[in-house]
Amino acid sequence: MNPILYVIRPGDTLFNLANKFGVTVQDIINSNLALDPYNLRVGQQIYIYPRLTSNYWWSIRQVDLLKRMNLAWEQHIMWTRMLLISIADNLKDLDATEKRLLQNPKDIADIFRKYYGNAFANRIENLLTEHLTIGKNLIVALKNNNQKLAKELTDNWYKNADDMAEAFSSINPFYSKEKVRDMLYDHLELTTDEVTARLRKDYSADIEAFDNVQQEVLKMSQYFVEGIFKQFSNLF
Repeated sequence: MNPILYVIRPGDTLFNLANKFGVTVQDIINSNLALDPYNLRVGQQIYIYPRLTSNYWWSIRQVDLLKRMNLAWEQHIMWTRMLLISIADNLKDLDATEKRLLQNPKDIADIFRKYYGNAFANRIENLLTEHLTIGKNLIVALKNNNQKLAKELTDNWYKNADDMAEAFSSINPFYSKEKVRDMLYDHLELTTDEVTARLRKDYSADIEAFDNVQQEVLKMSQYFVEGIFKQFSNLF
């Protein structure tokens, strides 16, 4: 069964969550090594792994990989959002924000490097860097109402997604090219919704769009992790 990324709400306790999801308090603690069970914080994210049977469990290696993959992809969308805000509002942190964002492709690529080697990891790093660079230029074009350039950049953005889908499907039989492509297309579409809402200063729609981006990217992250589990089951 797929793990659940749960956000702590007011009134939540580990005992109540354990009853709700059919696990034990110790299961939740074991799956969240940095969790202080006596100090739950509203808004804090934890992982809960509902049991298939009484002896169903995830190894620490599986939990660790999922955490690292989720963190890298969440940083991907978070720093993209920071860049969007900097461009939209002409903030002085633009250069520093872009520099930090462009560290993310290597962070993601390094997770795959252990399993697929340097050549593939470097390919993914380059494709993700291209993805972010096109995205930045697209934000600027949309802000300047340069529709011709925006159309050209959008076409390039989707071509880049095609290239990523091809790359991922070439190294893991559990990565469907069509599935990866569809997830990447969803990522681009939802990110575009976020960008356009922010640029028109519709902040409620902007926030809702970012929530949608986050939910989608975590599904993509989980898909990549599950593919690694299946292909390298002997390592977990």
